[in-house]
Amino acid sequence: MKEQIKVENRREVLSLLTDIGFAQVPDWYGASVRTLKMNLIVPKQRENHPPQPCLLFFCGGAFATVNGAVWMPEMMYFAERGFTVATAEYRTSNQAVFPAALMDAKAAVRFLKAHAGAFCIDPDNIFVSGESAGGTVCSLVGLTQGCGEYEAGDYLDCDSSVRGVIDFYGLTDIPAAQVLMQQLRADRSIPIGAVNTWIIDAFLGERYAEETALKASAQAIIGERIPPFCILHGTMDSVVDIGAQSDAFYDKLVAHGADVEYYRVEGAGHGDDLFYQDEVKAKVLRFMRRVMDQRGSACPERHPG
Repeated sequence: MKEQIKVENRREVLSLLTDIGFAQVPDWYGASVRTLKMNLIVPKQRENHPPQPCLLFFCGGAFATVNGAVWMPEMMYFAERGFTVATAEYRTSNQAVFPAALMDAKAAVRFLKAHAGAFCIDPDNIFVSGESAGGTVCSLVGLTQGCGEYEAGDYLDCDSSVRGVIDFYGLTDIPAAQVLMQQLRADRSIPIGAVNTWIIDAFLGERYAEETALKASAQAIIGERIPPFCILHGTMDSVVDIGAQSDAFYDKLVAHGADVEYYRVEGAGHGDDLFYQDEVKAKVLRFMRRVMDQRGSACPERHPG
C-alpha cells in the first residue's frame, strides 16, 4: 500500500528531559556530595516560545523512597494542556532528617525560576503538588514563603514562593498522627500501612523535639502568607487519617481566610488510582486556571489533539 496523506499540525509536540540536576546536597555522612535531579515535560520547540505555567510534583513514599519518574505518564494530562511539568526528588529520611526534604523542594522551585526561559516557564505561575509524603512537602513549601530558614544552596536571588498548592492526602499534623497511632496500638487495631511511629521518627530524627514536629506540620505553621490550596483525600484512607489531617487542615485554612478547594474522594484509599482519573485531574486543572485568572495571568486553553 502506498498513500500520500496531508496532516494538520493541531497540537504542540512535547519533549521529556530527564535527570536534570538542580541542587547539590551533602552525601555519605557529609564526606561527599550528590546531585538532586528532576525530570521535565516541555515543548519540543522552545525558541521564542511564550512562557507558560508550571506544575512541580513531588512523589510520596513514607519519606523513605522517591521516584518522580513513576508519575510522568500521569503528568502528561497537564503538559498537553499548556503546562511545563516537572517532578523533583528530595532527600529521604535515610539520607537526611527534616528540614532537608523541604529545603530540597524549595531549591527545586528556585531552580525552575532561575531557568524559566530555558523551560518555557512563567516564574509567577508555578504550582507545587505532591502525593502522601510529597503532599506533606508541597504544603510546607507553600506555607513557608518568605521564611529564610529553609533557603539554602544555589539561585538564592530567586524566591521559592508559589502560585498555588495541590496536596494529595498529605500528612499535615504530625502530633495528631502520633496520638492516633498510640490509640490504635492500645486498641490493637492498627490498619495495614498506617503511618507508624518509625516513619515519623526517621523523618524528623530520633528523639526529635516537639518544636520540630510542629515545624513539619502544615496545620501548625499557617500564617499570613497563604497561597491558594487544593486538597484531595480519600474517604477510605487507612494510612493518613482524613479527619485529623485533611479535614482539619481545610477547616484551619478556611478559618485563616485562605482560598481553598477540598475534594473528598468517595471510597478512595491511600494512593488510590481514583485520584489519577481525568475527572479528578480536570478539577485540579480548573483550580490552577481559576487561580491564575484571578491575577489576569495568561492561561492557555490547550487540549490534546
